[in-house]
Amino acid sequence: MRRAAILLPLVALPILEIYLISRVGSAIGVGNTVLLLLAGVVAGSFAIKYEGRRALNRLAKAAAANAGPAETVSAAPTPETNKAAADAGLVVLGGILLIIPGFVSDVLGILCLLPFTRPLLRRAIGGAVGSQLARRTKFGSAVGQARQMQDQMRMHAPDGRVVPGEVVEGTVVDQNGATVWRPGDNVGDQGPGRLSG
Repeated sequence: MRRAAILLPLVALPILEIYLISRVGSAIGVGNTVLLLLAGVVAGSFAIKYEGRRALNRLAKAAAANAGPAETVSAAPTPETNKAAADAGLVVLGGILLIIPGFVSDVLGILCLLPFTRPLLRRAIGGAVGSQLARRTKFGSAVGQARQMQDQMRMHAPDGRVVPGEVVEGTVVDQNGATVWRPGDNVGDQGPGRLSG
């Protein structure tokens, strides 16, 4: 059921868009229809570039007002931070929807961009997306997460680089119980190997 709820709009929207484009094209002409679709692309690009930047600046200000020290993450983002995060997301989503060719996506994009319809969309979407975005925009936690991911990638690097870790002294025994290496054996650069004798 959940897959159908996701799949149905993804299949129905392009079909509806093609139908509407053909109907509008036959009503006002192909050239005018193409101009309308291009106007949506230009408006969407403008919205992402300028309105998106303004929305992200408001989000950064709200997050900075909510943040403590750079290394900590606030337990609960403030309503202002949630609002700014949701607005930033809706502005970017609106711009993307305007760039996608089609009249239904243009109408949805305009609804995301208009300041008086955004509160309705924020309530419909809920605070979950906004609070997740607000938590992820904190500079300290983003840097900490990046360092942690870098360390994880470095530990699993198979290219022979030195990996940070702890040296454990002991005897190496193969699966049959035979001693393969013990402390003090000189094996050179080849690593632990089979003992002779």
